[in-house]
Amino acid sequence: MTPEIITSAQNPTIKSVRALEQKKHRQETGLFVAEGVRALERARMAGIAPDMVLSVTGPQEWGQARDIRVSEAVMARLSVQNNPSGLIGVFRQSDFLSPFDQKADVAIALEDIRDPGNLGTIIRTADALAIRHVVLVGESCDPFSPEAVRATMGSLFGVTLTRLATAKFTAALDEWPGEIVATAADARSDFRRPYQRPTLLLMGSEGAGLSADLAAKANVSVRIPMLGQAESLNVATASALLLYEIKRPDLKT
Repeated sequence: MTPEIITSAQNPTIKSVRALEQKKHRQETGLFVAEGVRALERARMAGIAPDMVLSVTGPQEWGQARDIRVSEAVMARLSVQNNPSGLIGVFRQSDFLSPFDQKADVAIALEDIRDPGNLGTIIRTADALAIRHVVLVGESCDPFSPEAVRATMGSLFGVTLTRLATAKFTAALDEWPGEIVATAADARSDFRRPYQRPTLLLMGSEGAGLSADLAAKANVSVRIPMLGQAESLNVATASALLLYEIKRPDLKT
């Protein structure tokens, strides 16, 4: 039997998936959308099954609970891409969230990161370096927003996330067994140095940087030297430089 193809954007299922573009609906349902074959393949590698898969070709075999076929016109309404991939997965946020891992070898904590593109890029960098734990502190933006998910290029499925209020995270740092690293313009140490494991990198918001209470928890302060007149680096760029330096001993030449 030929499966039914949903051709109306007013279909209740389609409307509920479209609503996941809104943070309120993501919070209410605990779901989010990831688009494209790359994302679905990374999910499979991580052992994470989508709740449902919507496609224009069907049938799909991603271990999902529901397989829904839609018309190209409906897919275009669902997609956030200029050229829709024709494949969308709906996932549970709970599959990506975990408690703060005090035993992580290397982790990064991001305080009040507001730009989803920056957040997605940092997650992608962490995944590239096999850094599996990313902590979102304070009022950081939603890692499950379409913009952030797209910027990860599938790397969201390679990390676990922790969300903590600033005060609770600051208190938890008293139990961190290794180096806690932060950047400071007046730091004496260059960031190109050996780091002792376990290492936790603290990065602050795009504008204000780390809060004073959180910066005070760092036991290592480093600076990234600059030759030009720029006041600072983009937080995603700075995070990439530091994470690569921290992981340098693990990189093959």
